[in-house]
Amino acid sequence: MWEGSILKYTYKVRDKQGVMRSGVLEAESRNLVVQKLLAQGLFVLSVEEVKESKEIKFSLPFGKVKTKELVVFTRQLSTMLAAGLSILRSFSILAQQTEDKQLKGAIIQIREDIESGTALWEAMNKHPKIFSGVYVSMIRAGEMGGVLDTVLDRLGDHLERDEEINSKVKSASVYPAIISVFALIMVFGIITFVMPTFTAMFTSAGVELPAPTRILLGVGLFLKKFLILVIIAIIIIIYLLRQWGTTKAGRFFYDNLFLRIPILGKTISRIVVSRFARTMGTLVKSGIPVLQALEVVEDVVGNAVVASAIGKARKSIKEGDTITGPLEATGAFEPMVTQMIAVGEETGSLDEMLTRMSDYYDREVMYSIDALMSMIEPMMIVVVALMVGSVVIATLLPVFDMVKLVG
Repeated sequence: MWEGSILKYTYKVRDKQGVMRSGVLEAESRNLVVQKLLAQGLFVLSVEEVKESKEIKFSLPFGKVKTKELVVFTRQLSTMLAAGLSILRSFSILAQQTEDKQLKGAIIQIREDIESGTALWEAMNKHPKIFSGVYVSMIRAGEMGGVLDTVLDRLGDHLERDEEINSKVKSASVYPAIISVFALIMVFGIITFVMPTFTAMFTSAGVELPAPTRILLGVGLFLKKFLILVIIAIIIIIYLLRQWGTTKAGRFFYDNLFLRIPILGKTISRIVVSRFARTMGTLVKSGIPVLQALEVVEDVVGNAVVASAIGKARKSIKEGDTITGPLEATGAFEPMVTQMIAVGEETGSLDEMLTRMSDYYDREVMYSIDALMSMIEPMMIVVVALMVGSVVIATLLPVFDMVKLVG
């Protein structure tokens, strides 16, 4: 054991009223734990070091906690605290009625940590897969300001808005994906199975195949012969591209590319701005300092280009400048956004301005997704029709030549 290492100790004590209490403390030695307990006027019964278990634990289920489950948990906790229930009793009730196994396990562990003297935000911070940086930061602000129930209520609103936008985006992307997959399967079936049958008949009749037919026939024969290798190559390429996307340079490239795509880029930009304004406004309104709020938003905004601008904004604030300059330089923020932020900074009503912006852009995101869907559907129909029609025409071209030959 090296000098200065922090260890955990479980203790049992009696207070001045004779009530037995227990808990966990962290200290460099057993003697320091005893001294801390004696300094509080407690009678020490036992102090034992917590031995780290070497057992490998598997956590089930494998998936993340659904946002809907987290919203219900947040709303219920807010209601119980507002009704005057203690935080320990509230967590006991939540542990009994929560059905999600992963969230239930976290609630039980958080209750145990709180009982041993850990702050709620610190206990939640031990479960980053369930409680995000925004969630933990707001809980911390609520505990410090004594308005935990109000902050939880705002958190519920924040999670519901985020889930609404995410579900809208997912549902909008399902239709084009399904149509694309079916179109590719149809084209693959025609050029690999149907076309060779037709062309074999035409070549035996002495009809020379047109160039488009020969090209598609060659592609079909190649795919039929090397289909497994093509699928493996596509999987490897997608994997490598995704891995590169996890790097700093790759993520920045993709996010910058998405923002510049015509029509779609504007919708993505509005989603990013909406998330930035809503998260930032919620944090500032909950009493979190601007610098700390920007640090949290930088991690959750979901776009590397905007996150980089937020990082520059934090540096400019530390140097005494405003946050509007770096945000304006990204090009992701419309002039109205930066101007409203500037007015909010000047008038001291930044949280109110951000809240108004988030409401406005939430509606704009919904309108943009609906408009995008109304454009994508006819465009997909036209693209699929052109793709399938081209293949069918290339397949039937020899028929016309045969008719001329017979004539």
